[in-house]
Amino acid sequence: MRNGKKQEEETVAKNIPFRTEPGISKSHFDNGCVIAQKTMLLVGFDPVFFDMLSKRQKHILLDFEEYQPVFRAKEGNRVPRRYLAGIRETMMEFMRREYIDEKIRLTYLDFATYGISFIFSFQMNYKYGIFTDEQKEAFADEMSNKIEKFDFVGSQSFKKMYDVLRFELNFYSQMNFRIYGFEFHIEIFKPKEIAGQSNLRYLLKLTSHENESMHFTHNDASYKAYRLIAGGRHSSNTCPYIIMNHKELYPGSKLKKEYGMYILSHAIHHFKEHIDNVDALLRNYILNSSMTDNRKVIRCANGQSFICCVIRNFVTGYFTYTVQDDKLFILSFLPLTSRLVPEGEKLCRVLNLGEDELAYLGMDKLSFYATVNFDEIPVLKNALMESGIWKAKIAVDESTIYEKLKIDKEKTQFVKNFFEKTETRKIQFSIEK
Repeated sequence: MRNGKKQEEETVAKNIPFRTEPGISKSHFDNGCVIAQKTMLLVGFDPVFFDMLSKRQKHILLDFEEYQPVFRAKEGNRVPRRYLAGIRETMMEFMRREYIDEKIRLTYLDFATYGISFIFSFQMNYKYGIFTDEQKEAFADEMSNKIEKFDFVGSQSFKKMYDVLRFELNFYSQMNFRIYGFEFHIEIFKPKEIAGQSNLRYLLKLTSHENESMHFTHNDASYKAYRLIAGGRHSSNTCPYIIMNHKELYPGSKLKKEYGMYILSHAIHHFKEHIDNVDALLRNYILNSSMTDNRKVIRCANGQSFICCVIRNFVTGYFTYTVQDDKLFILSFLPLTSRLVPEGEKLCRVLNLGEDELAYLGMDKLSFYATVNFDEIPVLKNALMESGIWKAKIAVDESTIYEKLKIDKEKTQFVKNFFEKTETRKIQFSIEK
């Protein structure tokens, strides 16, 4: 009986267009066996059936070269080489470290190299008849069907990887210049070193969208505005324009209307000027996320509305905007110390200072809250806590995305002297009165 089964395996093996003699190292074979069984679990199949294969069948199924994912710019798209290299380095580190499924303990990279090649080899050899009738009835037929139905690109299993890729591409996307996205493919290719043999590999193509601009009139002046495009999106035939729903602007409204979003260079310039303790890539991310995933619109007591500049759940400033027909134009950026925003209005009132005086001290810039020792200036610290700006200071200290600046003793002394003189003037004014 055993001789008959072995003869049947040898007969079907002669029909396949791959090497049937063991042509792989022991380490490749051992590692491949482990990953093959994890891959079977991923597609929803019991790996116990892998043990039903003979050693020779396993050798045939694992007789492939493992190829790492390829990262390149899509044909006709403009992606700087250093951006491509940065994305590749980040994603490869992620794929080496993270699991597709914690229970299976299969890393993204192991699946992208061994796993996907095993799947391709299984399907090819299934067609060429490597499996016996008993094996086909027991598991091979059903597994082949499961593989055909499994989505190796859009599966929920790959969502975490896509999220990381979206996050990274938002660092490189500039709203007034160029936005980057991606396409994910499984590529069938023929390695030059193995004539006549095909293989699979993951191919990540980075795409680019050049920004569109238009001129519009506001307060009798003409301005150039750039249309907002969502960065880090999986590209399709349609451009991922950012839109604002009417209900976001007017909560409770039943009107179903959407507004295309545009931004002025003036707003981006002021944003960079005030959010000054991050590098250019981080500013890109903050701006992109504030207009998409972390977007929040607030309406003040006076009826004025702003779009919040949000990072890690705390507000760093506000964008002003105006609506014209079906378009929303972001006009400028206001720091937390502006009298026009809730925190700034309260801070000016508590300290009895004007907005210009706060700007003179440098309080309109986010770096101020990382370089001043507020324990030496209790009157300012209490005012910041009362106005709500202190939450931003704490968040800047605890966040890893901001540049870690050292306490500036001279700056601290300068601010301390200012408030001591202010308190002295208040006391003198009170006595004279």
